[in-house]
Amino acid sequence: MPLPSSNIVYAKTIAFRVLLTLVLAAILFWLGQWTPYSRDSLHMADMAGSGWRVTMHSVLTSIVHRTVYLTLSPFGWDAWNALSMSSALAGAIALQVLFAFRRDPLFLAANILAGSFLVFVGEVENYAWVNLFLLLTFIWMRRFLQNGAPIWPALTCFFIAALFHMLAFFYLPAIFLAMRKRPIRAGEFLIPFGAYMLLHFACVTLLPHEGIELSLTRLVPLFETQRKDQWFTFLSWAHLEIKTYYHFQAGVLFLPLGWPIVIALRKRINSPFRRFMLQCALLGLAWNTLWHPDLGWEDWDLFSQSSIPLHFLAGDLLADWSKQYYRWRKTKTP
Repeated sequence: MPLPSSNIVYAKTIAFRVLLTLVLAAILFWLGQWTPYSRDSLHMADMAGSGWRVTMHSVLTSIVHRTVYLTLSPFGWDAWNALSMSSALAGAIALQVLFAFRRDPLFLAANILAGSFLVFVGEVENYAWVNLFLLLTFIWMRRFLQNGAPIWPALTCFFIAALFHMLAFFYLPAIFLAMRKRPIRAGEFLIPFGAYMLLHFACVTLLPHEGIELSLTRLVPLFETQRKDQWFTFLSWAHLEIKTYYHFQAGVLFLPLGWPIVIALRKRINSPFRRFMLQCALLGLAWNTLWHPDLGWEDWDLFSQSSIPLHFLAGDLLADWSKQYYRWRKTKTP
């Protein structure tokens, strides 16, 4: 009995997506051979290659890295290249997510040409998958805020992002503010949150784990350092110098153009979704400023993440501005 035509089209679409993801991942993996890496890269590769062990702040990333390594190791792949391919796979999907959100070249350039996108370019670290699911969260939040969609898909993506890395929780205040826009059922939040708590607890209980101590000492100290990994105080010259470096490293083509664009086009932040993205960008700026980089200059990849909502918003604003400018030029052309 032949399959319905709709099923055939759906199957072809899935096959095309899988093939496209593999091709894009191969390109990002190849480009990743020139991506800078930090001391943590060697440790992450060693973890994936030596057994089922997770970091407490990125449990699901550890599991995915280990799974990719076990899948590829029979074909001669070492742990380093397997983790690079894991990040490249996340990047391949992220490219399609960005394209699905908006196909405008300026929007895509603002996100893909940013230094923060380098974590998707085959980097051997723990930040690609959390960033992918934050992008999915942003898309579902737009559907919730502007199209009347339920919020549970956005919250599901968000808590999956938090399983990949707990830095996702920095953006939770913006989600709480967005949830006040219209009534939601308690289960839409409690079920994804409960699943997150259960899975995180199961991972760190059933598997060997390691991780940093989460306390106020993770913040930049105000007046004097409090532990050996802290090496500057708040608003000292060293603090300002390294944060300036992070902003340049995360910017579009390594230039910190995001905030100037948002400020210049601030009147276009005229929808609930764009105001939500502005809140996420401000939260990213806050945690980037307040969180202490234990690895110093090598922590550029962790801190570049804070500019992802900024680039997302700046690219969206630029795309709208360019369309309006193009229409204006057409009316002026004789």
